Amino acid sequence: MRFGVLGTVTAWTGDGRAVRFPDRKVRALLADLLLHTGRPVAAATLIDDLWGDELPVNPTATLQTRVSQLRRALDEAEPGARKLIRTSPPGYLIDVAPEALDSGLFRALAARARQTGSARMRAATLADALTLWRGPAYAEVAADPFARAAVDRLDEERLAVQEAYAETRLVLGEYEDLVAELAELVAHNPLRQRLRAVQMRALHETGRQAEALESYADLRDRLRVELGLDPSAELVALRQSILTEEPAPRARSDSNLPAAVTELIGRNVDEVVSLLDSARLVTLTGPGGVGKTSLALEAARRMPDARLVELAALDSDQVAAAVDPAPGLLVLDNCEHVIEAAAAVVAQLLRDAPELRILATSREALAIAGEHRLAVPPLDEPTSLRLFVTRARAVDPRFELTPDNREAVVALCRRLDGLPLALELAAGRAGAMDVRDLAERFDDRYRQRGVPGRQQTVSAMIEWSWDLLSEREQAVLRRLAPHPGGCTLAAAEAVCTGDDVPLTEVAELLSRLVDRSLVVRVDGTSGSRYRLLETVRAFCQQRLAEAGEGESVRRRYEQYFERLAQHTEPRLYGHSELFAYLGGLYGEEPPAKPLPSATRRLETVVSADGTPIAVEVYGAGSPAIVLVGGALNDRRAFVPLAKWLASRFTVATYDRRRRGGSGDVQPWAVERELEDLAAVVELVGGTAYALGVSSGAVLAAEAAAAGVPISGLILIEPPFIIDGTRPVPLELAGRLRQLIAHDRYGDATELFLVTAVEMPPEVVAPMRSAPLWKDLEALAPTLVYDVLLMGDFSIPAHWDGGITVPAVVIDGGQSQAWRRNTAQAVAELLPQGRRLTMAGQPHDALPEVLGPIVQDFIGR
Repeated sequence: MRFGVLGTVTAWTGDGRAVRFPDRKVRALLADLLLHTGRPVAAATLIDDLWGDELPVNPTATLQTRVSQLRRALDEAEPGARKLIRTSPPGYLIDVAPEALDSGLFRALAARARQTGSARMRAATLADALTLWRGPAYAEVAADPFARAAVDRLDEERLAVQEAYAETRLVLGEYEDLVAELAELVAHNPLRQRLRAVQMRALHETGRQAEALESYADLRDRLRVELGLDPSAELVALRQSILTEEPAPRARSDSNLPAAVTELIGRNVDEVVSLLDSARLVTLTGPGGVGKTSLALEAARRMPDARLVELAALDSDQVAAAVDPAPGLLVLDNCEHVIEAAAAVVAQLLRDAPELRILATSREALAIAGEHRLAVPPLDEPTSLRLFVTRARAVDPRFELTPDNREAVVALCRRLDGLPLALELAAGRAGAMDVRDLAERFDDRYRQRGVPGRQQTVSAMIEWSWDLLSEREQAVLRRLAPHPGGCTLAAAEAVCTGDDVPLTEVAELLSRLVDRSLVVRVDGTSGSRYRLLETVRAFCQQRLAEAGEGESVRRRYEQYFERLAQHTEPRLYGHSELFAYLGGLYGEEPPAKPLPSATRRLETVVSADGTPIAVEVYGAGSPAIVLVGGALNDRRAFVPLAKWLASRFTVATYDRRRRGGSGDVQPWAVERELEDLAAVVELVGGTAYALGVSSGAVLAAEAAAAGVPISGLILIEPPFIIDGTRPVPLELAGRLRQLIAHDRYGDATELFLVTAVEMPPEVVAPMRSAPLWKDLEALAPTLVYDVLLMGDFSIPAHWDGGITVPAVVIDGGQSQAWRRNTAQAVAELLPQGRRLTMAGQPHDALPEVLGPIVQDFIGR
């Protein structure tokens, strides 16, 4: 099945029949999914996109109905096509190949045309690309906010292809036809300098010099009035040639740009070309192997009169003699090792040659006046996968991404940080080795012939940068290596300081490493943290060992985090694996204790609103206990405690936060939550004790107050604030909602942990690299609801007298004062409440500590 967005949003069967959709809303849903092809779209995002402020009575159910209608329409047109619309937490995705979408095919044809040497073949390919357009992109939803950015991007790409098509036809001598066709295109895009250049050349070639000069004057006036800019140097030169009746300037026949060998994947070349239209100096920065040179060369191939100067083999005193100010565009590649000399030469060229433009690549900026910096980041995961698969197919046409090998390819792409060079090297082995073996064994010994020596292996690229550092910069860089997920500035200062590196210099040295693209600064919701790409980190770990600093740096990490732990409570209930992971990073990981065996069965109950709820039930004793999780828990968090208690009781743990694990239905209402809990209680016998943690404790108590048949309450640190010692920002819910709306689940989770759970940023930073972090992120859409559940963080007045069952309120002896004070206040409010402090323990106590307390309470 094929899909179309370059016009009305539609779909066609394999034999070309159009799919019939029931109404505009179903088409809009399809459009939204196609905007994110291959990636899940949160249900909340789809609801907001499709209905905005005019929500239906039951938005979630209405969305499910629309999804069903879309699946039915596809399946009726082509049996089996309903499977293309997949449920994927936290919402839905459409699973189609990029070129099954007309916009994807358009982009592929445009890329193919750029690699074609024959002007006639290039023109034919570009024409094929343009014929895919049936009207305005995403026509039905083009004015909707959710589609605006994608429509603008496609419109820009279409215009770039139209310009390239016009330039190619100019080369083929189709001057008369171009003059007629370009008039309307220029009228709709009067500020496009590239388009004006083609029009002026066509007019000039047909003897209409006066009109060509009028076109230039119109552009010049518009640029000055609307943008405060002057025409580009190329257009100024073109105007002068028309005035003097000289032939229109052509690209230099002696251009030394190498021909493209492979398609450039995942880079916005148009952004670079556009920037060069308005800026005389553009510097592409980024780490070694990220593809700065490839991007610069591809941009230069689209510019007239471009020349390449490779600086990697030159010394500082050779730079000035190597450059030629005559071309329109000078590409200076690999400036980092002669950065001072390159900066001086470029500054002089910009003063002496006013028509010259310079495109530089460097691992750090030139830092001179007039420089426009454009960071070239590693590829994101979907693009990394696409690059790897494309290159792997080049060496083995049989290679396919399958369910069997996808996990290994994803792991390899993550390990290689999305660096194109590393991905190319790895893909080059796909013909000789199964990709699963490759993921286990790949290292940078594999070489790629036909490129400079420094680019033949990943280590060679990094070593090239390492050798340019001062001794103090090298010391700081290698001492950052033990941090897998990054660290804050405070943590870096604590562990990088030594006899050779004063504390007062660490921040400055770290900034210089960021400037040199060896350290990545990540701006999170709790501040900045600094991390190394995995390839750089592996290199630096070797250097750390060679320097004999492995043990001493490890001790610094341990001591720093031990001091941190003494003043904070970096715990998160039910995620002991996560903290074992952190312990393994900075100290000796405690040996895992075997869990007791217990019978387990997986049940599904249906809540009052028809939602299936997944429940795990352990043991078969009496009475029953239902475990209720907090903000970032799902049913798996309680497994150790459930197994411990299963020898005496029936213990149920359920998917409170995901409602069935499908992500289809979000609770977001206390009434729904109470109905879910009531259904679970009914499953285990009609009455049960409830053990709740944090906001789960609040929900358990609310259920008892609402008449759910609960025999007794075990409340672990309900997070109310009674003494003003822990103010929660009033805007927290709004900030969380904004982050989640932009799919920044990790940042939302970080903000919640730092602000609401009070975890230090130094602890959260390395947590983000942990294997279980994705589990926390998956629960992020419920965080807003969790904050709202707490209301104003005051104990509800209706609990006094409304909760008549026995209750124990538990806090940890290591918990902060406000938590212990709250536990006392809640216990005093409840008629049958008492307080219990687990001396010397965090609230996230081990089952062998918490289990006997529960057992004793129920046995009373």
